[in-house]
Amino acid sequence: MPIHRYAKVLLLAPPIGSALIGLVGLVVGMVLVFGRSKPEDQVRVGAGQPVSLAESGPGDLPATLRTSPVPRNSVMATGAVSGRNPQPRRTSTTPQVPTVGRKRETLRGVHSDHGTFQKPIGGDRLGFLTDYAGRSANEVVHEPGVRNLVDTVVPYAPFHLGLDMPLPRAIESMLSLSSAPVAVRDDRYVMLTGTRGPNGRGRAFLWIDAHDGLVLGGIFFYPSNGEPTPTLTIFSRQVNRPSVRMSQLPLAFVQDLSEWAAAVGVPPVTTRYFINASGEKTVLAHEEDFCKRADGTAALQPDVCKRMNAEAAHIDAEASHFLSQTNYASNATMRMVAAKSGTGEAVVP
Repeated sequence: MPIHRYAKVLLLAPPIGSALIGLVGLVVGMVLVFGRSKPEDQVRVGAGQPVSLAESGPGDLPATLRTSPVPRNSVMATGAVSGRNPQPRRTSTTPQVPTVGRKRETLRGVHSDHGTFQKPIGGDRLGFLTDYAGRSANEVVHEPGVRNLVDTVVPYAPFHLGLDMPLPRAIESMLSLSSAPVAVRDDRYVMLTGTRGPNGRGRAFLWIDAHDGLVLGGIFFYPSNGEPTPTLTIFSRQVNRPSVRMSQLPLAFVQDLSEWAAAVGVPPVTTRYFINASGEKTVLAHEEDFCKRADGTAALQPDVCKRMNAEAAHIDAEASHFLSQTNYASNATMRMVAAKSGTGEAVVP
């Protein structure tokens, strides 16, 4: 049939012509749209390989953030060049993840060594402690939650405080005699402080990181049986290493310990011990250099700081010798040294 006859049919049957023209227009439009665009199921991250968005569904937020493009002119790119820690603006293409990163860096800085502590207590189990802020230690120490905490984290080892007693009972008895208020810092770090008696010079504390679930305690007193004196003994059932350094303890704890020691009159250079979960007592040696501050500047007069460094080294050596004579017993006293057998072993009463 000649082509003019097709035209004649279209003109004589308008409905048929409109449908055919519409169909042709739809086909042409689809060819133009899909032929000129890239597949929408792939995006390219930087200069890397395409990453399929199908890999990260609505419930996989980390994967979504990893595949989100970051503009080249963003603050993040500027910070990478300058070496600064950038804080990019919130935009539709820049996920707000640096804030989370900063919080994690802060928490990582709290611990000098993550491997020091075992079995941290879940933070949701310690939140009640912050409610005790301002209440006296002798009041809260009898609360069931606090007593359970003491029994859980204080090593059940004998401790000589005038006479032998389990370490949990020793610190509990000292907290029971204290009207000092419970201190809470940053809604996280809790400190209960105790005393040995109205006229005694002994002091004790229980320190809790309610966020990370870490607990340490300490007792400072003056032994009078001939052993090194005075002594500061730190302990935790969450630590089971054969020896511990001060730099392996939480930075926040070291800071609070320093303030507590200054407040109760602990000498800057004194015999220091640590009792671990196994009940073994070791020397908590002095690592600090009294001639330098943390920023590297001079802390004291040269003759004073050198004398303190020498005294610290002497005290650590003396304490180590004493513990070796007493077989590293948690309740070590000079009587054990005097009761040595003929084999050279210390006899523990």
